[in-house]
Amino acid sequence: TDRAWGGLRILSMSMSMSTTEPEQQQVQVPKKFVPVPFGYREELTVRVSSLTNLGVGVCRVPYPAQHLTSEQEQGEEATDWVIMVPTVIPGELIKVRVFRNHKTYSDADLLEVLEPSPHRISEPPCPLFATCGGCQYQHMDIQIQREWKTNQVKELLQRVAEFSPCPEVTPTVGTDEIYHYRSKITPHYDK
Repeated sequence: TDRAWGGLRILSMSMSMSTTEPEQQQVQVPKKFVPVPFGYREELTVRVSSLTNLGVGVCRVPYPAQHLTSEQEQGEEATDWVIMVPTVIPGELIKVRVFRNHKTYSDADLLEVLEPSPHRISEPPCPLFATCGGCQYQHMDIQIQREWKTNQVKELLQRVAEFSPCPEVTPTVGTDEIYHYRSKITPHYDK
């Protein structure tokens, strides 16, 4: 799995430490690893709720109670934690392994898809799919890829460009050929 993919938002989670004691002793924890809120290589079962504009899955889980601050315990701060996971589809139940905790989210590797989406393509045709990052939606059928791309343009117009109300965004247009062709757009502007 390629770690450059970012993350996903998880709606529900159940923790399970399935690594055995000898395996944990063999793993060298990186010197700069921050052990809160999850341990290095801690395994979690989560549900994917959304995708980032880079195609990384977003999962939101309850913040572990043992790491809550007094403000969080009193409900004054958000108590959900985001976990970002590559190559997943919203709605899927997945098993992940945390490899990095940031200030507001964690990155995790996808270990297994427990409940796959009906839109998942079992074997993406590109042998470089999981490593190059150029075709981050190739694990989804083409219609869902186009729907997510349209939704992400709408979201960016609202969140980044702060359009309110958001202008109408027409559906993503594609070709009948979905593999083995190159599409490139090079905008030209009058000076």
